[in-house]
Amino acid sequence: MAKMVGINMVIKQGWMKKAVSLLSEGLSEAEYRKELEDYLSFEIDSPTNKRKAREILMRIWYLNTEGVEALQQEGRLLIQKYPQHLPEIAWCMLPLAYPIFFDYADLIGKMLSFETEVSTGQIKQKMFDEIGERHVIDTATSKIISTMRELGAISSQKVGKHSLIHTDVTNTEIISFMVRTAMYLDGSSYYSLSALEEFKALFPYKYHISKEHLVQDDRFVLSTFDGELTVSLNSGT
Repeated sequence: MAKMVGINMVIKQGWMKKAVSLLSEGLSEAEYRKELEDYLSFEIDSPTNKRKAREILMRIWYLNTEGVEALQQEGRLLIQKYPQHLPEIAWCMLPLAYPIFFDYADLIGKMLSFETEVSTGQIKQKMFDEIGERHVIDTATSKIISTMRELGAISSQKVGKHSLIHTDVTNTEIISFMVRTAMYLDGSSYYSLSALEEFKALFPYKYHISKEHLVQDDRFVLSTFDGELTVSLNSGT
């Protein structure tokens, strides 16, 4: 489990749209930071909170994280090509910058596969059982849940109670990106074909990935193990 929280603000979808819109302008890091700062000034009065929001947005959409640079660059290109798919792409970009988001998504996805509704308290307790650091959980839980709600992944009709909102994804480029991101963050060496559609961390999204799709995408490697088709990531892409 990841220990660093990092997400200490609720990240609004409107802020992410602004951060994405700036990508096409070819701004330097300093210019990008200033543009975000100016935009956030209209919504955030606190200098501390403004700085936190700005740095989180930059880490998600502008800066590179060691080891996942190729996926991050792909995500930036995809969001400029398909801005209407911000929620799905952001769902992958967030954990590339802040792996604890993947931990929460995986846990909540598992819980919602058994229950129609889960509580903030249940999520906190199960995350505490995994991480064992109460201050980390107290800092992260409400911010991450609210950010998930901003992305349209969950509904909170009652205070502290959360249910799933499903979104169908049919764009094959985005499906490929989602699946490869989940494979990388999940960390297993290989997966069965059916497992690629069952990542709990992608719980808000319904999608299908076919054998034909995998064969045509050289970023996947297909093999046979004990007579069963297995899929792994091509380490060279």
